Amino acid sequence: MTSQTIPQAWPADVLFRFLTVVGATVDVVPQPTRALPDRHAAVCRGCEASYLTSVGVSYDLKDWAQTHSSNCRALPRPTA
Repeated sequence: MTSQTIPQAWPADVLFRFLTVVGATVDVVPQPTRALPDRHAAVCRGCEASYLTSVGVSYDLKDWAQTHSSNCRALPRPTA
């Protein structure tokens, strides 16, 4: 028998979320600046690697997030 956990709610700014092989997440979030209002980032919550784009949520950004989540072995940071 397998157990199933109920996922926590995503933070309000997370647009997409990819689960790594050990349970951390790679989150795609907006990171606008005055000069780059459509800047977005994919940020690994395990190893803190990131990928930035200034053209919105591009295919490259989502591809990096999915590829990184498939390979990253960094554990998520404890919440307590």
